[in-house]
Amino acid sequence: MKGGAASKKFFTKSALAGAGLATLCGLLLWGTPLGQAWEDASYDYLFRFVSGSATKQFAVTNQVMLVLMDEDSYLRLGQQRGAWDRALHAQLLNKLADDQAGLVVFDVFFELEMNALTDHALAEAMRRQSRLVLLADVTGPCVPRLQGFNVVRPQKIFLEASSNLFGVGKASVQTLQTPRRHWPVYAPGEGDIHSLGWAAADRIGARFDHSADQQWLRYYGANGAWDTISYHLALSNAPGYFRDKIVFIGNCPKTINDPGVPEEDKYLTPYTRGNGKAVGGMEIMATTFLNLVNGDWLRRPPAWVEATLLAVTGVLLGLGLGQLKPLAGFLIAAGISLTVMLAFVSWSYYTNYWFPWLVIAGGQVPCALASALVGVWASRTATVTVVQERFPGYTTTGEPFGEGAYGKVWLVRNATGQWQALKEVQQAKFQDHSAFEREFRGIKSYKPLSNQHLGLLHIDHVNRNDQQGYFYYVMELGDPLDSEWERKGEPYQPRDLAKVCPQGEGRRLAPGECIRLAIGLLEPLEFLHKQGLVHRDIKPSNIVFVNGRPKLADVGLVRNASADATWVGTDFYMPPHPERPGTACADLYALGKVLYTISTGSEPISFPALPTRLVQQPEFFRLNEIICKACQPAAADRFATAGEMLAALREAQGELENATTKRI
Repeated sequence: MKGGAASKKFFTKSALAGAGLATLCGLLLWGTPLGQAWEDASYDYLFRFVSGSATKQFAVTNQVMLVLMDEDSYLRLGQQRGAWDRALHAQLLNKLADDQAGLVVFDVFFELEMNALTDHALAEAMRRQSRLVLLADVTGPCVPRLQGFNVVRPQKIFLEASSNLFGVGKASVQTLQTPRRHWPVYAPGEGDIHSLGWAAADRIGARFDHSADQQWLRYYGANGAWDTISYHLALSNAPGYFRDKIVFIGNCPKTINDPGVPEEDKYLTPYTRGNGKAVGGMEIMATTFLNLVNGDWLRRPPAWVEATLLAVTGVLLGLGLGQLKPLAGFLIAAGISLTVMLAFVSWSYYTNYWFPWLVIAGGQVPCALASALVGVWASRTATVTVVQERFPGYTTTGEPFGEGAYGKVWLVRNATGQWQALKEVQQAKFQDHSAFEREFRGIKSYKPLSNQHLGLLHIDHVNRNDQQGYFYYVMELGDPLDSEWERKGEPYQPRDLAKVCPQGEGRRLAPGECIRLAIGLLEPLEFLHKQGLVHRDIKPSNIVFVNGRPKLADVGLVRNASADATWVGTDFYMPPHPERPGTACADLYALGKVLYTISTGSEPISFPALPTRLVQQPEFFRLNEIICKACQPAAADRFATAGEMLAALREAQGELENATTKRI
């Protein structure tokens, strides 16, 4: 009887429900795209937990050296990206031949013939290598298997010089993502299509399983299992430096310390979130090579084994946690998650297998615990609901009146009943956590200055909730488009420049009004620039009126001025390529485009075309001169500072007022 009672208690409805929920949760996260983030994080954290000792555990004896075509080499050797002098490659290869390097792997695509003499010298230098592998490319559809791909080989002169040895330099993901599998996904290849790392391993006689399916990369620590040297230093190193070494030669991204900046042949790694650094495709190829040479790439257990394991853990977790009190349940759940993490990380550390353990630790355990807590709370006669305000001290009204890529803008009342605007920025909207942090740093830099100039949009309050992944800031509210919106019970709409211009004749404003608005914007912009900050997204919809005064809104993009800023802004308001946004000069270019749109009624893409009726208006000529100077394609031909442009506008304003006085 006692055993029957205990069994009945163990198999309560809430426990059975928890077992079912935990099992279903695990299988859904494991077998559907919903769990991709859990799978990716499980893989990435394997290396972050053991990054300091990974190369020690997996003793990589290959003497691998990476020769980096890095930014320092580009500058010192006077090279341009995408146009490296092949004479330098010939010089380096001759040095490697003199040093008797064991293997040379070129992660540089020699697709086209260039200068005949230089190409001949490079080919001759290639022939001097005892073992050489060149880079190839593929074209075709992005499909899991390789049917339909076409191999694009190097030029014939180089292919013959390398004894027709080449491999495809391709990762399993797009740039700015983390490669986790060997390429091709169904490795090590199909037919004659192999990766550059596979071809290099095969060239030195490595033996590995050609039938292996879906090989996963094993990374060898944040700094890799190799030595690195800048290209310009490799040319002048001591004789014999590269003797018997395996040398990879290839590009290094210009912006490795800013992983979010788009750039070709640039990838993230499991260590990027920790060290903030990206890598070039050559490092992915070198990792693939070492995996194959040492036979230590990662494998996944068979699918039926993983599914069975998740079904068993789901049942055990649901039944077990369903019997515990809340505090004990939290402690036991935390202990289980920690144990699961340590067990599977250690398993991958000491073997060649890995499993998406976060499906259990971060999916099934919380589901089972949540089900248990719901069962406990449902059994109580009295419940206590704790509601945590998302925006303490502020009451939202209606739906957001503005929404951007990273968050929403709400109409709120503060504790005194005053109307204000509140912008919420959600971390989940960002693909990269560092971009979320940059947004917060921008507000952090801007807030102390916002009250130091009447022309800046004032920020009254900033708050951050890391637990729920968002921050928000409260600012002064712009004038309403309809002054009687509150009495009419209609939604609030801000009065911005994009809504004001269509109300004018020809969807434009008079020259004098345009000049007045521009002066009102340039005064605070000049102040902002003097503090070393830039706005980065000046456009009509980001210019609001506060008590009739124009102010720059959407201040979340404000940051320190830099020529290396990320590509943020609005098309046709950003300077022409290749000039980057993120500079004071770029802000003035954008303001010039704003003046063009509001004074002509035309779209910014139409610049510098003018409507016929404006050509006949003398008062427009002076303004147009300023617009044309501000929007010059070359930055050197524009206004040097906001103060210079401000002086030109004030002069034009004076000329326009004198002309009006004379007519009167």
